[in-house]
Amino acid sequence: MGRNYLTLISQKGNPIPQIVNWYGKLDIRNVNRKDYKKIPKPLILEMRTGVDVIYPDIMISPVFMVSEEAMEVILLYDKQMPFFFLVLFESEKGKSISYYCPILAEESNNDTEALYYIKRQERNEIKICEELAESLLERGVIGMGLVNNSC
Repeated sequence: MGRNYLTLISQKGNPIPQIVNWYGKLDIRNVNRKDYKKIPKPLILEMRTGVDVIYPDIMISPVFMVSEEAMEVILLYDKQMPFFFLVLFESEKGKSISYYCPILAEESNNDTEALYYIKRQERNEIKICEELAESLLERGVIGMGLVNNSC
């Protein structure tokens, strides 16, 4: 029997950093297993935050980003998962935070991927296996929303 997968979405309601002025710094087309090494290192993107900002462990826009803790959990389920490093920086407040971007495989049919994506016209859909989702939730990650599409 194969793995069960859920759709990963951003958790609603939390005031999270907004990534701004990223066009020209990050070419989303390079966020794939073939081209991700073309992404500048280190990648520094500008963010805007509000008063009660929360820095979630998982963000999916403009690119899928996870905290170091979430990355370590992902690596328990997929030791081969490539990542690239990025820093979000807010010059106004002098605040910066680091994230890691998993480079997901496209649409898996073999049930071996812990995470993968499905290409959609409007936005790629990220799929996460139930075991990894449960493991992340048990560790109290912030920012992860889940949708069960099998119902």
